[in-house]
Amino acid sequence: MKVYSVKVEEREELGSYTLLKYRWTDGSLEPGQFVMARAADYPATLDPFLARPFSFYDYDGHMASLLFEVRGRGTALLDLASTIEVTAPLGKGFRIDPSLGRAVLLGGGIGVAPLKILSRRLNAVGIPHDVFLGFADAGPAAVAREFPGARVATIDGSAGTHGTVLDAADSLEGYAAIYACGPNPMLAAVKLAAGQNSLCQLSVEERMGCGNGSCNGCVVPVRGGGYIRSCIDGPVFPAEVLAW
Repeated sequence: MKVYSVKVEEREELGSYTLLKYRWTDGSLEPGQFVMARAADYPATLDPFLARPFSFYDYDGHMASLLFEVRGRGTALLDLASTIEVTAPLGKGFRIDPSLGRAVLLGGGIGVAPLKILSRRLNAVGIPHDVFLGFADAGPAAVAREFPGARVATIDGSAGTHGTVLDAADSLEGYAAIYACGPNPMLAAVKLAAGQNSLCQLSVEERMGCGNGSCNGCVVPVRGGGYIRSCIDGPVFPAEVLAW
């Protein structure tokens, strides 16, 4: 797996999340793909030993961006770094069918990350879409300003609708395509609410050690039995594939 050393061009705080940007001109990327990233001291210090996976937040053809939350040492170092190491785009992203009608985008917590670039691509091909975002409280909900027109829900009621992202959406009927990213319980609920009448794609948030299918640490259960690796078979899956 090729690793690139890139300079952090911009860094911005969005509520409790960090948005960082770096130049990327070494190939295209698709909504829902991810990158393995870490602070650029590796391998001199082996700290952190493992890179962290992050969905691409946005890409304008020149500048790529990652949205993340500081949760441990690896993300804390990344939050402070002026230079980071990243892989090329990895995994399988969202499938976009320009012939479909109206779509809906649902994000939970840091799961909102891949929806920004997805919204950009849907706009580019003329697919109208609604965006619903769910958070624990008003802190992380500040990122919703990056999604004009999005409706917000918070578990504690401190911003937007009091409840989950599905409470903000009210109903998924009438949407030809459903795209969602967030914790597994949320994705299972979206799958149930979607029923059988829409194209429903779910981006999972499994932890990844390698990003290339070697460690089997990011497997998800599939219908019919067994598991598949979210780093190379996903992280985006058709809802009907997952055994939830």
